[in-house]
Amino acid sequence: MNILPLKVKNLNYVVNGKNILKNINIECNNNNVTIVAGNNGSGKSTFLKILHGLIKTQNNNKIKWGEFYISDIKREQSMVFQTPILLNRTAYENLLYVAKKKNITEKNYVDKIIDKLNIKNISNVNTKYISGGERQKVAIGMSIIGNPKIIFLDEPTSQLDPAYKNDIENIINELSYNKVKIFMTSHDISQIKRIGSEIIFMDNGEIIYHDSVKKFFEEKQCNLISEYINYG
Repeated sequence: MNILPLKVKNLNYVVNGKNILKNINIECNNNNVTIVAGNNGSGKSTFLKILHGLIKTQNNNKIKWGEFYISDIKREQSMVFQTPILLNRTAYENLLYVAKKKNITEKNYVDKIIDKLNIKNISNVNTKYISGGERQKVAIGMSIIGNPKIIFLDEPTSQLDPAYKNDIENIINELSYNKVKIFMTSHDISQIKRIGSEIIFMDNGEIIYHDSVKKFFEEKQCNLISEYINYG
């Protein structure tokens, strides 16, 4: 199944008369990590949730992944939030729950995920007792069960210390290397430079820049983006 290019045509999203997203038009062929950036309130998280199908709009048919609509590829994608949503169970049980929901019966499947993410030391610990970085690792582990083709990450490292941030970035890079399409929001300029390939920059619900990360930092930008780069 080829899920690229992603094509979005004339997408708008209105809540209580307020335009949250305005006339979004993009075509994305980039196979690597796409960063969605912008100041707070620019519409980044909402955009990701709509691409994922978590927020339904009246014109979701304006979004196509390859030849497919969101409803056609729901099982091919997953999302990790800034504050992970985990069950009040052990890390192992959280992963096992998702594996069962996806009808995965492979022996030791969850153990392989645990080994892959290096979280064996917390596998039998209730997730309410583990650190923020460990919770994020468990959430990413849940998101990769079933080998999705697309993963959305909403500020996955914003509350983490440098060591866990490095661990998560390494996981993201490995996923991308293995042909998983990553869409990720981030405010961290250094992080964008480290792992981003393509960038979509949003302001007030509109996309005002869409190109490679390399060009984003090398080209002369408008005042808004220049300030974002200098102070981000």
